[in-house]
Amino acid sequence: MLTFLRNLQPLRSFKRSLTFLAGLPDSYDFTAVDIAQKQLVATWVHAYRAGVVLPFEQVGFQARSAEEEDGLLLYIFTLAGTTNKVVLEISAQDGRTCMASNLILHHRWTGFLYDGDPVWVESGRRFFEGHPATRGWQPTYNSHWFTVENIEARLAADGVPAEIDLLSLDIDGIDLHLWKALDSVSPRVLIAEFNSAVPSDLSLTVPYRPDFAYTDNEPGREMFRSASLAAYVAVSRAKGYRLVAVNRLGYNAIFLRNDVAADIFPEIEASVIDTLPDVAVTRAEHWPRLKDLAWETVGDAGRPVPHRQGEPATVG
Repeated sequence: MLTFLRNLQPLRSFKRSLTFLAGLPDSYDFTAVDIAQKQLVATWVHAYRAGVVLPFEQVGFQARSAEEEDGLLLYIFTLAGTTNKVVLEISAQDGRTCMASNLILHHRWTGFLYDGDPVWVESGRRFFEGHPATRGWQPTYNSHWFTVENIEARLAADGVPAEIDLLSLDIDGIDLHLWKALDSVSPRVLIAEFNSAVPSDLSLTVPYRPDFAYTDNEPGREMFRSASLAAYVAVSRAKGYRLVAVNRLGYNAIFLRNDVAADIFPEIEASVIDTLPDVAVTRAEHWPRLKDLAWETVGDAGRPVPHRQGEPATVG
């Protein structure tokens, strides 16, 4: 049955059409993509009702995401359901390529989008104002530099609900510290970029500094940023989440809250990225230059422990 459903002609043709129609961000057949995604969802529902949960490598596609995350997220919400269809994205750039846009444009989600660069934000506002799906009602789109100290107040001031369906986090900096500090907003699903240069058995994050910017690092050390997948797993478990998927290039991870579709999407281990070729290349290139820097070790409860420069980076 699984092999039969994987090879259903509608499923294969819809995936091909989505790949073909991704095209240029501002010039694509919106209606065709809209219809194709609805048909794809119907195919997934049919398979699930037949008792089949497709592996993630069979459902990924790229419409607005950088890689195949649009398909992964849509598949999860197709099977797990939604509550209010609210997505919060921190570091959405100009909205043309981000995790929220496909859900907003083709599935009518409500978006709260942020980026630290006001130029990106202004460009993103123009994009959504001119798009046929959002001309009448655009997502909330603001420029803001988030810190542990201000994230809760800022989101509350902008009216982000306490319960949301999706949080996308990718600021290439103090990401894990923000995730740990976020208590007032509880996403059912988290997608976050992690630092794949760090070996999967090391639970490490950059130290917290409100003005941290990886662009300030010395040349050759730009990858000293964010946190390892194991560190994300530690903090997320402490917050009641489990790792369920990573993208094929091994740098984006998807976590589900433990009360969401636990019978459909089981927890996987951080070591799943060790077999990915792109991760091996990234580690070989960057980890020798990063391993002795001032990382913090993240313990099982999600608490950071200072790691002194020059000491071996080990799990605490």
